[in-house]
Amino acid sequence: MDNIVWKYSLPAHTEIKDQLLDLINEYEQINPCKDPVIKSDFYDDICFNPAENEYYSIFHQVANETLYRELAKHYCIKDFGVLNVWFQQYINGSYHGWHLHANSNISLSYLLELPDKKYSTEFLDTTTKSKFQLDVEEGDVIIFPSHVIHRSPVISSDVRKTTIAINLSLGNPDWDLIKFDYE
Repeated sequence: MDNIVWKYSLPAHTEIKDQLLDLINEYEQINPCKDPVIKSDFYDDICFNPAENEYYSIFHQVANETLYRELAKHYCIKDFGVLNVWFQQYINGSYHGWHLHANSNISLSYLLELPDKKYSTEFLDTTTKSKFQLDVEEGDVIIFPSHVIHRSPVISSDVRKTTIAINLSLGNPDWDLIKFDYE
């Protein structure tokens, strides 16, 4: 799964973390969370309007300079579209059970607050029927195909975890990045 689920360390994490958390902390829950997380805007209209999302705008400026170039290289693509963006916060006792992200190609999970690595995203290897985690830290972005089953484990201490999730639709191949014999 090394090439399928991978991570990118966002260089500007420390520069944008407080801004993003301030915006998320100011957010007033509109629709109730259907998942056992403490706070999320997944069920609100803003989730499907990334251009109007203030915290995503800050993230996008940084990602556009670095992360999005790595994505294009990794997947040999010229372009992609951002389908939806949402945050989730977890505290003691909260979690997000096994799930996948339908109707998208690639998903990102930006670990905005990660107090302990044991609370990072867990993935299911459907071949071996075993779970695994990447060696990540706060500020990393986990990138994976949207069909890969994953979860956020139960927070079992008095800490808070905050993630920003992004679903992408991949666009056109970049043939300059794909070098092989066509015969």
